[in-house]
Amino acid sequence: MFTLNAEHREPSLKPKQLRRKGIIPGVLYGKDLEQSLSIQFSQKDVDRFLRSNSAGSRAELHIGDQKLTALLREVSYQTATDQLEHLSFQTLQAGEVVTSAARIVLLNREKVMGVIHQPLSEISYRALPSHLVDKIEIDLDGMQVGDSVRVDGLDIAKNPDIEILSPPDAVVLAIADTHRPVDLPETEGEDEASEPQGE
Repeated sequence: MFTLNAEHREPSLKPKQLRRKGIIPGVLYGKDLEQSLSIQFSQKDVDRFLRSNSAGSRAELHIGDQKLTALLREVSYQTATDQLEHLSFQTLQAGEVVTSAARIVLLNREKVMGVIHQPLSEISYRALPSHLVDKIEIDLDGMQVGDSVRVDGLDIAKNPDIEILSPPDAVVLAIADTHRPVDLPETEGEDEASEPQGE
């Protein structure tokens, strides 16, 4: 688990002023806290953290003498410049089930002879902190045109300690011919939804 040093945010400085100084503002909240904490991180530490982590990842936050295990809930960027703007963390308690999302990472893309269509970039789920997953790796080596992967075919969906919130029949990815449009597998209820409704 990544260790991220934080400090209590300087109340006299606005977020824009902090960022000019190479400091990223953030917030830490949770049921075990009396109130949310306004915190701040060095831009350098955050950049290093985000190289291998994203929303849904865990981190050990060191705030003064406190050491808290937390879940990265949100990473905010400025729309116009795409500059990192703010981090939101939630504290984790051993027996408290939390809702999170695991990002999908595709391996061996270069070995696929076709177009990779990926409707889903993450899977939503609920689990105890000890069973949290920040990423799901799918190895594309050996997959061919016409192959597809659904949510219920992922290992995470077969884990009894994890409750999947994404639709089980949703298509995660499909491999299509480079010369033909993508033809995604039908999901349950699709036919009914496409039929005209009677008056």
